[in-house]
Amino acid sequence: YERHHWIQLNGRYTNYLKFILELYHSSPIEGFTNLHGKKDKVFVHVGAVDAPVTLSEIREALSECKANKIKALDVLGWEWEMGLHDLIKEEAERYGVKLGTFQIPREVMELNISDPKVKEDIHFYELAYLEVAPKTEGERVVITLKDFIIPNPELLPEEVKGKVKSWSDFIDYWAVDWDFNGDSFHNMNQRYRTRKEPRLELSMTMESPYKKSGKYNVLVKVIDIFGNDTTKLVEIKV
Repeated sequence: YERHHWIQLNGRYTNYLKFILELYHSSPIEGFTNLHGKKDKVFVHVGAVDAPVTLSEIREALSECKANKIKALDVLGWEWEMGLHDLIKEEAERYGVKLGTFQIPREVMELNISDPKVKEDIHFYELAYLEVAPKTEGERVVITLKDFIIPNPELLPEEVKGKVKSWSDFIDYWAVDWDFNGDSFHNMNQRYRTRKEPRLELSMTMESPYKKSGKYNVLVKVIDIFGNDTTKLVEIKV
């Protein structure tokens, strides 16, 4: 809703692609269906303002890259299809394309579009890497966060670098959907920091056991200290 309001204030979709490409220090291009810009030798696809970037959307861009012998593609998005990050890197390798996935920062909506000076300090962070360890205990499952990597730590503000002692310090909040249906994420359990208890719990046990044995998809979502979300999809058997 916030993005809808922002885009309507500035003219619905008027120059949206051009503006995002400028912030990414890339130039608009023509003659392609799914490729919107170019930054040096890397082509750029910009996700819609009102929908998450999907696996099929990236496949279409990768197909266009392969057809035109393009070897590098950056995809920019506000949101991402659940579990996409685990699948898309291997997918890109099959197309022979080096793929980068970057978050369009929320700060973009606070910029004065007509002021060229404010565009210089915007950073697009690559999607983070999340590692989790599922463990079955009878009818219940325990999920433990094992690692969380910010791809570009050199871009972090100095005041943040000084406070980070462990990879878990980058995590503000995380949640689990114990029976992910492949469509929408259901926040069934969560862990977060408070002022009273700043330490973040890194393990979570499901409260209600599965009603029958079988295979289930579990989706873990992490919100980092910059407000970006990263997901990890794992299959468990009970």
